[in-house]
Amino acid sequence: MFSKLPKYLTFTLVTLLLSVAISGCQTFNSQVLDLHPEIQVHRSLPADTRIEIITKDLRPTEIIGFRLTGEQPNPQIILKNTHELLAHTAEHALEDMGIRRFYSGEFRLVVSLVDLNYNVTKKTLKQKVDVDMKIRLQLTKGEKSYTGNYATDKHQTFLKTPTEQDNQKLIGEVVSQTMNRAFNDPQLLDFIQFN
Repeated sequence: MFSKLPKYLTFTLVTLLLSVAISGCQTFNSQVLDLHPEIQVHRSLPADTRIEIITKDLRPTEIIGFRLTGEQPNPQIILKNTHELLAHTAEHALEDMGIRRFYSGEFRLVVSLVDLNYNVTKKTLKQKVDVDMKIRLQLTKGEKSYTGNYATDKHQTFLKTPTEQDNQKLIGEVVSQTMNRAFNDPQLLDFIQFN
C-alpha cells in the first residue's frame, strides 16, 4: 500500500494513522453509577413493626471521584439517585427480615451517606484505585436511640484506566458490603426487636 510513496511520507502517514487509532481507543466519558446493592440478612423481626425511613446525603459534592485518563478535565464519577438508593436498600433489607410497614408511628430510621470516595494513583502504566464508603444509621423510638457507623474500603490495581464496568463492579461491591454491615448489626436489630 505504501510501497510507491517516499519513505518520509510513508512514516508520516503510518504515524498519523497510529495516533488516530490510539486516540480513538482512549476516549473516556464521565460515568453515572446506577447501583443496586445486594443485601443478605440472617434475622427475622416482628412483622407489625412500623419504621419511617429518612435518607440524607452528607457529602459536600455528588462527585465520587475522577477517572484518570490523561484528558483534561478528568471525567467525573457520580452516583445516581443517592436518596432512592439508600431508601430502597433499607426497605429491601427490612422487608427481607419481615417488616412491611414503612411509615411513622413507632421507629424513625435515618440513613446517612457520610462519604463515598474514588481515588486513583498512577504508577507507570498501572492505576491503583481506592474506594471507601461510610454510612450512619440513627434509629430512634421515643426517648431511646441507637447510632451505628459503618465503613468499607477496597483497593484494586488495574493495568490501564479501569473501564466503566470495572468501576461499576468495584464501587458496587463497596456499597453492598457497607450496607450489609449496617443491616446485619446485631445491636441495631436488637434495638428494633426489643424496644
